[in-house]
Amino acid sequence: MVRKLCLTLAIAASALAISSAAWADITILVPSGSEGDGLRAAAADYAKIKGTKVEAVQAPYANVFEQGANAGATKSGVFDIILMDDPWIPFFAENGHLEDLTPYFKNAGLEGPDNDFLSKSLAICRNPYNTGPYVCLPYVGNAQMFFYDAAKFKETGVESPKTWDDVLKAAKALTEQGGGRYFGYVFRGGQGNPVVADFMPIFWSYGADMFNADRTKVTIDTPEGAAAMKTFMALRDVSPKGVESYNANEVGTALAAGTAASSINWPNWVATFEDPSQSKMVGKISYSPIPAGTKPGSSEIGHWTMGIMSASKNKQEAFDFMIWATSPEQIKISAERGNPPVRASVFTDQELTKQEKFRHYPVLMEAIQASTPRPRHPKWPEIENAFGIELSKAVAGTITPEEALKNAQAAVEQITGLK
Repeated sequence: MVRKLCLTLAIAASALAISSAAWADITILVPSGSEGDGLRAAAADYAKIKGTKVEAVQAPYANVFEQGANAGATKSGVFDIILMDDPWIPFFAENGHLEDLTPYFKNAGLEGPDNDFLSKSLAICRNPYNTGPYVCLPYVGNAQMFFYDAAKFKETGVESPKTWDDVLKAAKALTEQGGGRYFGYVFRGGQGNPVVADFMPIFWSYGADMFNADRTKVTIDTPEGAAAMKTFMALRDVSPKGVESYNANEVGTALAAGTAASSINWPNWVATFEDPSQSKMVGKISYSPIPAGTKPGSSEIGHWTMGIMSASKNKQEAFDFMIWATSPEQIKISAERGNPPVRASVFTDQELTKQEKFRHYPVLMEAIQASTPRPRHPKWPEIENAFGIELSKAVAGTITPEEALKNAQAAVEQITGLK
């Protein structure tokens, strides 16, 4: 019933988009928030410079997926470009909703995107991952980092946390000293995407993964997965009570208020933590790569990418816009507007890196290059939801960690038809 309602709303929104964008040469579907705001601003600049009419249709995160999926399924051609969260790429590509960019690069005399893009930023834009044709271009360079109060960690004898054991040593000591008012760690424990996003880097750091290499077997309930869950539960025990319902705002508030010492987080929060009107921790939070478990740490990559809808009636115009919007000059402007870049030249631009608000750029570039994509499966939204329900239950203590892994294994096997 809920899904039918969402689809009905998506169809209605698409109809409105058709009406409002009838005059446009290019229509772009973008999410609400800084990522969509940045591309809307770029679209307005492009219209002024090139004289091309560009309409940016903005919608909440989930509705972007629904509207894009509906437009692809009905071949309506209402959207020329979609700004996608990277785990959506397999769904859109494998259902034939995205245009293969190869002939457009060839027509432009190019073999593909230039090598100033970070290699991991380009890898997610190919389907299959890193080997198939390009079906989109990277625009916003998100990847997780480890955020921590360096002074507080130093008090516990941990100068720079390299491993999860280091994090737990500091977090346990700080939580014990905090008397229920200060905690060594905080994370998103809410069902679905929140808890999955905060668990996956820990999962990977113990050598676990959701599928085997050729995506023919589900591999959640394994000794590696159990080791990751043990650490995750230990981190829960040094986090605020009720963390099983936490999402991004609760985690961000705890760090900004100085009531929690560390967290896995995303770069869009840096601006908040460095803003004295919003944070008590200005200049006090350090940024580092994801700590190691039994394997090197790896961030979850969370890029926003632009793809051409296969039913678009303005494909060449759409490609021309994407090339312009992802150029070094425009990616730098996007960075100045608040979106993390995807190009090495922008990450290392001294005009940016000398500014305090961009001091995390060297760490973020390293994090992207050491990142791992969420499992590339066309049913990832369903998989993530099922996995997240079980993880959140374990965080809440209503089921054991062992039951969570067993239940998640069974649920993902049922969704995918794999064993």
